[in-house]
Parts: sequence; structure tokens; C-alpha cells
Amino acid sequence: MQFRQEITCLLTLVLFLPSLLIAARDPNTEVFRGVVEDPNREPVPGAEVKLDNKTTHENFETTTNEVGEFTFTTLPGGDYILSVTAKGFEEVHVPVLVGTPSSHPIRLRLELSEIRDEVTVTGKLLSSPAAEQNIDVIELSQHWFRNLPVPNGDPLAVPSLFLDPAALGTGGPKIIVDGVESSALEVPTTSIKRVYVNKNPYSAEFGRLGKGRIEVTTRHGSYHHFRGDLSLLVHTGTLDARNAFAIVRPPLQRAVAEFDLDGPLGQKVALLLAGRYYLNNESAIINAETPTGNLVQNLRIPERNTFLFGRLDFKLKPTQTLTVGYQFKNRTRENQGVGEFNLSERATNLFHHKNEIKILARAIFSSSLLNEVRFVLKEDTQETGGLSDRPAVIVLDAFSTGGAQVSQHKTERTADLQDLVALSKGAHTFRFGGGARPRFFRARDASNFGGTFTFSSLTAFTEGRPFLFTVNQGDPSVFFRQHEFFAFVQDEIQLRPNLSLSLGLRQELQSNLLNDSNNVAPRLAFAYSPGGRQTVLRVGVGVFYERQPEVMQIQRLLYDGFRIRQLVLSNPAFPLRFDPGATMNLAVPSVVRIAPDIRTPYVIQESLSIERKLGSGHYLTVEYATIRGVKLYRTRNVNAPIAGGEIRPDPNFINIDQFESSGSSGSRSLTVMFQSQLRHRLDLLLQYRLSRTTNDTGGLFSLPADNYDLRSERGPADFDRRHRFSLAAIYRLPLTVRLSGIVSLSSSLPFNITTGFDDNQDTVANDRPPGVGRNTGHGPGSANVDVRLSKKIRLQKESRRELEVGLDAFNVFNHVNFKNFIGTLSSPFFGRASAANQARQLQLSLRFRF
Repeated sequence: MQFRQEITCLLTLVLFLPSLLIAARDPNTEVFRGVVEDPNREPVPGAEVKLDNKTTHENFETTTNEVGEFTFTTLPGGDYILSVTAKGFEEVHVPVLVGTPSSHPIRLRLELSEIRDEVTVTGKLLSSPAAEQNIDVIELSQHWFRNLPVPNGDPLAVPSLFLDPAALGTGGPKIIVDGVESSALEVPTTSIKRVYVNKNPYSAEFGRLGKGRIEVTTRHGSYHHFRGDLSLLVHTGTLDARNAFAIVRPPLQRAVAEFDLDGPLGQKVALLLAGRYYLNNESAIINAETPTGNLVQNLRIPERNTFLFGRLDFKLKPTQTLTVGYQFKNRTRENQGVGEFNLSERATNLFHHKNEIKILARAIFSSSLLNEVRFVLKEDTQETGGLSDRPAVIVLDAFSTGGAQVSQHKTERTADLQDLVALSKGAHTFRFGGGARPRFFRARDASNFGGTFTFSSLTAFTEGRPFLFTVNQGDPSVFFRQHEFFAFVQDEIQLRPNLSLSLGLRQELQSNLLNDSNNVAPRLAFAYSPGGRQTVLRVGVGVFYERQPEVMQIQRLLYDGFRIRQLVLSNPAFPLRFDPGATMNLAVPSVVRIAPDIRTPYVIQESLSIERKLGSGHYLTVEYATIRGVKLYRTRNVNAPIAGGEIRPDPNFINIDQFESSGSSGSRSLTVMFQSQLRHRLDLLLQYRLSRTTNDTGGLFSLPADNYDLRSERGPADFDRRHRFSLAAIYRLPLTVRLSGIVSLSSSLPFNITTGFDDNQDTVANDRPPGVGRNTGHGPGSANVDVRLSKKIRLQKESRRELEVGLDAFNVFNHVNFKNFIGTLSSPFFGRASAANQARQLQLSLRFRF
């Protein structure tokens, strides 16, 4: 423990020491100041200002303050190109000379762009606090993605560090791409303009709260000139460390290639093309205990991903634009599902194919009225199949062999139509709109048609005593519709120069939940800045509704006792020989149902935060928040045997697994966020969260230990970590060299302790020992440090052509982060981890810009 603390302190010193050294300013450096204004000579705060030295090609970056001013204090004298970028304005590039006798600041006046990139209308630029403009928003531009150490160039790796697990909901974080909800972020990194986390957390436009959604804005092509980018990430595994659970270092080859090209197709059309190809030949580590002893084995898992993204932007009029985009995905992954206790026979292959067309139309009717229409058509096909048809054999937390008994296919066809309006009138800025999302599903699930035997322990397996056998038979195909609708209205009011209020209301509706149509979600937030406006106090409260996932309808329609009959036998013979058709006709089936009184889950968030500006470019936020989950989803066997006997309430069925909305949760957190740009050299994002989350359900498919006493399920949430610390930093060294790092520290996750036996005869071995609550076990915490060193090489003076070479080191200190701790008392691995995160890995990157 002491060694880990010393290492963490050392890394912190490495990141912060250079910034302290800058304080000893070189007497040969110069100060360069300026002011950025709009066409009405009003200041433009938050503009990105960049200086490129024509001789040394060094880059210096900063942002303007509240009154539009910027300052560079450690510049070598010489000729520079000054670039200024601000939302809603045309970019400016002008040559400047640093080191002249004149001390007057340069004054730059920006011209309004012909159309805004986002649905945002404001009557004027305000330095007053706005309820929807929280400082603790995480805003990641290409600057962060290109310079941080990111495994495989995954654009979600960094924003995911700053999400709140208590805010994620049933399906994980909501991903919003260009204003439209998406199941995943499947565009090349080079096509991304910005990514936001916790932007306007109480906005009524979105169904998920701020710390549970990721908003992505893709960039459009240039209307003036062609430009491009080629990048390659290579990881061969030659210099990697060995995983803690592997006997030998597993072979690994990984490569990611990306390209983008954009430019004008005429005076009023801009083109953007981007692509990504991902090749991954990693290995899964099998660590199982079989009757012949411990088995440790590496198994190759090849994966191939192809992403294509295209976009055409049309300037129909100076105030009207039309965007037409296309997105393609093709993914294959072999031998998935293998590793830890799953032997090679359990492998499955995955195929995922997607096509998407997106149309965005924007129109500014006046300086205070904007309208945007979004339309998306998507077809998404996923297929997973096992490599073996043999019956599955599962020995709880020891080993699993036989076929995976997985055979699934799902095709979703979706249309998404949204119409949004923004109107500014006096002190009010109104936003309102709505949308419809018709969805059509065709699913096939022939899983477990070969049967599964489950054993409590290795001893039971050697004696041939399974406690359970399950098998399915019938028609595995189903087709259904599930449509979703929403409407919202929001009013942002500037009551006083130092006080603003945001009021919102959102309505959610699903076609398969018409008996639950009163899902009205109010939102309220206000911001107050006392004194000199260096401090802002924010208060917010809001209701956020979930949606019913389509898998619930798939399960209900398939496992209704007629389409698919599910046979469940307790304490069967092994091996079991029978005529599947005859046995299924005589057996008592098990079914899956949705509770008739099911309701839409929702969460209520309340927060109080204080924001403080600490000098130029430094911001501190302290927030206390509570999140309360109501009517959360869970599964409960309403036909489990009554305690103390074997009699089931309905003798016509074995199990009746019912989806219910009877769960609840509670979370409290204290979050400290610090963002800084120190002397134009160090960019820093730092977040610490102290939290506690309890609930009485582990998720949609989580069955309680006692189906008739849900109070005993109350305990720490599966994702409950008391402490979380995340840091992302980029430091600019001389000679266009950059050093960056990501630090992630967290306390332990809980795990459940069970006997390993079906003590209450409900056919599920999740019973806990007497007096032991849910999730009472705890393993160690985790610590991870990633570092990147990169160098830019300008290939031609006064040209965009440059080559960037980078080296990434992930888990640079090779700290062992254990995961998946076993709480099954009958397992030989009880109290130990069954796997560990990756050991140290090195990744080489090359990027060419032209």
C-alpha cells in the first residue's frame, strides 16, 4: 500500500512540477495581450485563442475571459499566426509579431457565422450566470482526444471517467449524437468536434440527467479548402507485461487506422468523409478449477471493426442549412464469452451490422427564433451463436464447459423524428419541441435448446449430482413494435444580472405502456452570483424517467409457455437421456411475464453546488447531490415455493419470472471538480467523488434471494465505490513535445456472498448464509496510471502538413487491479478474484495531417 501511495505521489509531481518551473520566467520571453469582440463590439468570452510560431512551430493556447481578454505571458519573440475560434463565429487567422515595443493589446472583431452548429438562441452574450451554463461541464475537444493516452483510440474512454454510476439507469449512459439518441458512439474519433458530460444537467430536452449522458457533436467539412488526417495506432504486445493470471504472456496484436478528408464541393456544399478500421487479436485467460486440477490457458479472440461516416452540409441560404449524414458499422468477434471459468467449448461468435441515415435541417428566422428538424433512419442487426451444440455444464464459480447454449438474432428498424424550436424574447429564452421514435423488432432466440446442467460444487460434479437442469423447445421467433414519444418545454429566465432561473417540463410515453401515460417530469434550476461574480451558487431538482427496454417484450413474447416451452427439473439424473419432444409435452413449463401493474421507473435528483473562479483559467466546483430511484426494474419469481415447503402457488407452472417495477435506490455524493489551464502550458481536469449508493435490486434480470422478502435485498449497489478520483492532464513541453496522463483511483467494489446451493428450492442458487446481507463482501481498490509522450514535426514551413509520433503506456506502473471477486462459499475460489485488468501495455501512434 505504501509503495502505491509513493507511486501516485510521484506521478502527481511529474505532472505538476513543470508548471511550477514555469513560474521562474525566462527574461527573454514576451507578453502578448488581446481582446476578442463580436460585430457589436461586445466581448466574446470562452473563445479559443492559439498562437503558432512560424520559426519553431511551437503552439500556445488559451481562452478569453468574461470580458473577452486573453494573455500570453511566456512567449519567445518572433512571427506567429494568431487563430481565434468561437461558437457561432467565423474563424480568424492573422499574422502577428511578438516582441514589438508597442504594449497595446490587439483587438479582434469576429464575424457571425451564417448558421449556428447547435440549437442555441440568445439575445445577447451575457457575463451573468445562467442556470443552464454550469461550469462543471466536461467539454472535450479534439485537443483532448489527440493528446491523451486512450486505448484503441476509444472516444468514450475519457468522458466515461466523469460519469456518475448512480445516474446511468437501466441501459447505461445515454449517448446523444448531434442531438439524436444513439445506442453507442460508433463514429471515427476524427469526425468528432466535441463531447460533453453533465452539460445543462436539468435540461428538459433530454430524458437522462446530466451525469448519466454523453453528448457528441460531429464536425462539418470546410467550405474553403481541403484538409485531411491519417492516423495509425499499433500495439504488438512485445513489450507488454504479463497479466497476473496468465502463466505466459498471451500473444496480442492490435491496430487502429483512421482517416478523414473534408473540403468544399462548390461554394455552398461541404463534404466530410471519415473511416476507422480496428483489428484486435487479444487473448482471454481461462483460470478454472476442473476435476483434474487447475486449468490456466490463453485463447485467442480475434475482432474486426469497420466504421464509416460521411456528411454533406448545404448552405441553402445564409440562415438555412441542410445536413445529410450516413453511418456504417460492421463488427465481427470470435471466441467471445471465454475466459475465467468458461472453457474454450463455451465460445460464441458475434456479428453486428448497422446502417444509418441522418438528416438535419436548421433555419434562423430572426435573431431570436431558430428551428431545427432531425430525422434518422436506422437498421441494426446483431447475431450471436455458440460454436458447440453440446449441453452446457456449469459448476458454480469453478468451471463451465459444453456449448454456450446461445443462439440469438435481432434486427431493429427505427425512425426518429424530432422538431425543436428556440425563441428568445426579452429576459426569456424558450425551448420546446417533441419527437416520435417508431421501432420495429424481429428477434430469434434459440438459446438453451440443447439444455444446461448446473452443479453447486466440484464434489457434486464428480458425484454426478446436478441440482438443476433446464432446456427450451419451440418456436424461437417473434416480431413486435415498440414506439416512443416525448415532448418538452423549457424557459430560461434572466431575472436579474446576477440571478437566473430555468423551468422545464418533459412528457414521456411508450406504446406498450399506454396505461402509464402520466410520466410528466418537472425540472428546475437556478443560479445566483453574489458580489463580484467570481462565485456562483446553483440549486437544481428534477425528475427523469426511464424507458422500458425491448428485451422485456422479447422475453415475455417468447417464454409465454406456448411459443417456447421451458423445462426446469430439480435434482435430475446426469447424464439425462430423454426424448425432448415427448418430455416437453408432459413437463410443467416455466414462463416469463410482465407485471400487469408495471410502471415506468424514474429518478429524482437534487443538487446544491458552489462554483468559484480562481484567477484566470482556473475553476473550482463543489457539489452535493442526492439521487433517489423509484419503481426500478427487477425480476421476481412469483411462483417460488412458499417458505418451509415445496408447494408452489400455481401448480400449472414451475417458475413464473415476472418483470416488476418494485425496486428502489438511494445515492448521496459530494463531488469536487477542478479545471485549469495554467500559463497556457498545462490543461487539467480533476474530479473527486465521495459517494454512497444503496438499492434493493441488481438490475433488470436480478432475482432476489428470497422472492417473498425483498427487504433483505437492501444493500450496497453493485457499482458502489466510496471514493473515486479521476485526473486528465496535458502538458506542453518545448519543441512541440507534449506529455499527458490519466490517473484513475477508486476504492473497492462490493460482491455478494452466497452458499452456492438452492436452499429454498426456487431453482436459483443465490441463497445467502443466515445473517449475511446482500453485497457485504469487499475486495481491494484499483489504481491505474496511463501516460502519453508525443512530438509534432512540421514537414513544411507555413503549411498544415505535419507528422505526429506518440507513445502511450497504459497501467504504466504495472499495478495489479483484481476484479470479479468470488463470493460463492462452495467455490474453490471463494474470497479470491477470478481475473485482473490488463497489465502494462505500450501503444505506438502515428498521425499525418495535410
